[in-house]
Amino acid sequence: MEVPANDTRQENYRAAQRVTQVGTGADVFLSLAKLIIGFMSHSAALIAEGLHSSADVLFDLVVLIGMHLARKKADEGHPYGHGKFESLATLLLALILLGVAVGIALDAANRIKDPDLTAPGQIALWVAAGSMLVKELLYQYTVRVGRRIGSNIIIANAWHHRSDAVASFAALLGIAGALAGWPMLDPVAAIGVAYFVGKVGVEIAIDSLEELTDSAEAVDNEVRATITKLINEHPQVRSAHLLKARKLGPDILVDVHVVVDPFLSVTEGHQIADQVEKTLLSEVLDITAVMVHVDTSDELADGEIRVYANRHELRERFDYHAQLQAPLRELREVIPHYTQDGIVAEVFLSAHDDASVDSVITSAMQLGRQLHQSHDDVTKVRMHLFLGEDRGPAPATQSVPG
Repeated sequence: MEVPANDTRQENYRAAQRVTQVGTGADVFLSLAKLIIGFMSHSAALIAEGLHSSADVLFDLVVLIGMHLARKKADEGHPYGHGKFESLATLLLALILLGVAVGIALDAANRIKDPDLTAPGQIALWVAAGSMLVKELLYQYTVRVGRRIGSNIIIANAWHHRSDAVASFAALLGIAGALAGWPMLDPVAAIGVAYFVGKVGVEIAIDSLEELTDSAEAVDNEVRATITKLINEHPQVRSAHLLKARKLGPDILVDVHVVVDPFLSVTEGHQIADQVEKTLLSEVLDITAVMVHVDTSDELADGEIRVYANRHELRERFDYHAQLQAPLRELREVIPHYTQDGIVAEVFLSAHDDASVDSVITSAMQLGRQLHQSHDDVTKVRMHLFLGEDRGPAPATQSVPG
């Protein structure tokens, strides 16, 4: 049984909430433990880690708030939804992390200048080791959930846990070195922690700025390849081009041109566009809006836009150049079809009731050549002949040139 997309998104949101709340609880505990033990044992590296974990608590809270705001429905003031609130929240987190990194580095530098460096207590070593283990377990849990629900922000949060584990390992080495008689290693390790924190902050800031500025890099190439594959699987789509996909927080908005047979009706082309839209919305979970443009050729792929005469203009031109003589009686209709090379015009003619079929076809072919030669943008003229109500259409449709 197929689960509706809205239900799936709601379940994914609840899963994202749960994993973030677990991380928040762990970060609160680790922050308190590191700060208390760090001050008691005089460990600069552990204090730095405690400040980092405090920032992690704020990180988790902003993630929760950002996800909540991003999933508010579109309204009159935000017709495309509120997805960018998640990107804004992520950018704020990145700036907080960078600020924490600078603060840790400055404090560690001051401690290096202090000639009375005190070695940390042994308990600091155990706290750092425990923090490293907890953070690695959080990474494994969070990244598994993030990949299952396809949430970039949760996956980013998972890698943030992994960076914390690496930072805790650096702190562990510094504390161990200080206990072994090299107290200078403790503040040096704190600088290493500052580096890891700052590196994560820069990476998160770049990702969020790409989303906020609608960068093409914000949407994975794998997602783009999937979109193109699904479109090309439609039996009436000849090709797809000018694919544009952008992130709106957790959502993806798609704009694409599809090439169809130029002789399809408008309603059939619209039906194909609807089918492509429905396929993308149902097959790619993160896609929430699709705009499909129907083209009759790949001419727009090179940026060139060709504008030809519309139906009424073409009819006026044909009426002007068409010198109808017996056995032709009336130019009933002109229907243009637009191709990359120009206009294919379908011309509907009626003939006198007493005219022979051969004479009607000969006159129609002469008229078709005349119309084709008189209009540079017309590449082919298809003549449809009606011989009268009793006799119906001519045996075949004639085209000029062949």
